[in-house]
Amino acid sequence: MKILIINPPRVDGYPVVREERYEHKDMGSVYPPLNLLYTAAVLEKDGHDVSLIDANGFDIPFDELAGKMDEFRPGAVITRCGFDTQEQDVKVLEYAKRKFNARTIIRNKIISDVEGLKKSFLLKYRFIDIFINYETDLLISNVIKGLDRDWAAVRGISFLKGEEMVTTEGISIDAMNIDNQPFPAYHLLPNLKPYHTGVLDPPFALVITSRGCPFQCSFCAYAKMGCRIRKAENVLEELKYLRKKFGLKSFLFFDDLLGFNKKEFIRLMELMIREKLKLKWVSCTRANLITDEMLGLMKKAGCREMAIGIESGSEKILKSIRKGITLDDIRQAAKLLHKHRILFYGMAIIGLPGETRETIEETIRFIREVDPFYTQFCFATPFPNTGIY
Repeated sequence: MKILIINPPRVDGYPVVREERYEHKDMGSVYPPLNLLYTAAVLEKDGHDVSLIDANGFDIPFDELAGKMDEFRPGAVITRCGFDTQEQDVKVLEYAKRKFNARTIIRNKIISDVEGLKKSFLLKYRFIDIFINYETDLLISNVIKGLDRDWAAVRGISFLKGEEMVTTEGISIDAMNIDNQPFPAYHLLPNLKPYHTGVLDPPFALVITSRGCPFQCSFCAYAKMGCRIRKAENVLEELKYLRKKFGLKSFLFFDDLLGFNKKEFIRLMELMIREKLKLKWVSCTRANLITDEMLGLMKKAGCREMAIGIESGSEKILKSIRKGITLDDIRQAAKLLHKHRILFYGMAIIGLPGETRETIEETIRFIREVDPFYTQFCFATPFPNTGIY
């Protein structure tokens, strides 16, 4: 089948991240569409004629994107939408349905978690055939195979039947070995030049050593998923491939919890040091997962920056959101990051339940104390699949 995978255009001039880890407008960074690249790789392996257009990364306006769709004339179109950009993002599927009567398939993490929200979404955008309820690349083979059959037999999807929504039997993603997934299909992109983050320069890519986060932070729309770990050797082979094929210079370990499995992570750092990859990279994890040994190896392996969720400088608020860390955990992480001269990027949230002027002042004082080189402040948002909702 001719399958077109689209990362929709930017919204209001902002690049958009549409991933399992988060889905929103961004500023200061442009990321490759990692989950769609994994999806493309799976479909290529299945023998389909696959094309991928990253309108977001390459800043392609809708009119130009429509022309590219006209040239390819797909039988199926797959995309993801951001939660705050869904109205703009679904236009690519509306066009594909109207122009080619293509099968239209979409994924959004937050919507997938709330059945009533998902039904409203499908009723509003009736040109969408199938909503994927799990990571797209894990399901897409069977979804495409089932397009001309009874959709109720395809696991892990939702679709409309008249005015009602049918949600089929789910899958257990925790049992899936992500080492079996082919490497993301970066070769379907023209190049890696548009991609960057605030600290690093292109050619830049996203790489994962794990998927998911099992913790229960009440503000997080992307948590409560089992953490699945790749083997160190598998990750190393991908890094070597990206360096050889695309001249990779830098990357982001796009894990929720880098180093969750310490043994496998230390093994990866040792392999990267041994191979002398000479790549610069950044990462994100929880304060209580960091150790002195890990950071020493990370620095030698090329780590330049690590983002840590501070969330609040109030112990009371940290407990109320079920963060599972203390201010002392953050202090210790900051101390170790400064020791190893790895840039400490702090992430804080204003307006969590129980927030007052006094707790905001506590957060400001605490951030001054731990001294990150940069702090990202976000406003607490009660997404409909979160505890704070």
